[in-house]
Amino acid sequence: LKYDQEKMIRKWDLDADGQYLYLPFFSEENVLRISRSSGRLSRIGEADPESDLESDLNTEAMILYDLLTFSDEPPREAGEWASISQLGGIIGAGHDNTLRSPLADAFAGKASRLDEICRQIGGIPEGRGDVSYSFTVFRNFRILMQFWDEDEDFPASVRFLFDRNALLFMHYETLWYVMGALERQIRNSSKGVFAIPEGRN
Repeated sequence: LKYDQEKMIRKWDLDADGQYLYLPFFSEENVLRISRSSGRLSRIGEADPESDLESDLNTEAMILYDLLTFSDEPPREAGEWASISQLGGIIGAGHDNTLRSPLADAFAGKASRLDEICRQIGGIPEGRGDVSYSFTVFRNFRILMQFWDEDEDFPASVRFLFDRNALLFMHYETLWYVMGALERQIRNSSKGVFAIPEGRN
C-alpha cells in the first residue's frame, strides 16, 4: 500500500478501477485482483479475505507482490533460458538443474496426459524433453518446464528454466514460489485423474 499504484498500473499496463488492480496469472482468462485499499489478493467473484491467513492465494500473492514492486521500470527478457542453479549464484549452486518434482512421480508413464494438461492451461510447446512447455506467469515473465519420462535406467524428472534476466523481475527466492504455482496449476487441472501432493507452494 506504500507503493505508487498509478505508477504500477502504467508500468505493467494493468486494468484497474477504483477498488482493484486486475492481474492475469498464467493466462489472460485467469485474472486475480488486488484490493487498492487493503492490498489483499482475491479471485473475481469471491469476497475479499479479511486476513491473508484466510486466503488460499498466498503463493500467488508472494509472486505478484514481488513482480509488481521489484523494479521501477519494466524489466526485459534476455530471450535465453537458464536453470535455477545458474540464476542463484552461490545460493543456487547447490541445487540440481533437474528436480524431483511431485509432477515427476505423478506423471511417470503418463507423459501424454501431462502434455494434454499443459496445452489446456495455455502452455506453448518448446524443445527438449518428452513434454516441454513454456508458460506466461505474468505479462512477459515466463517459466519453462521440461519433463522426462521414466525409463529402465532413470526415474521420471522435471526441469524448470527461467529467462536469464529473471532476477530483474523478482527476488531469487520467489522463483521457487513460481515453480510451486505452476505445479499447482497442473495439479488443479488433473483433479479426479491423479493425486498430486502439494509441492513447493
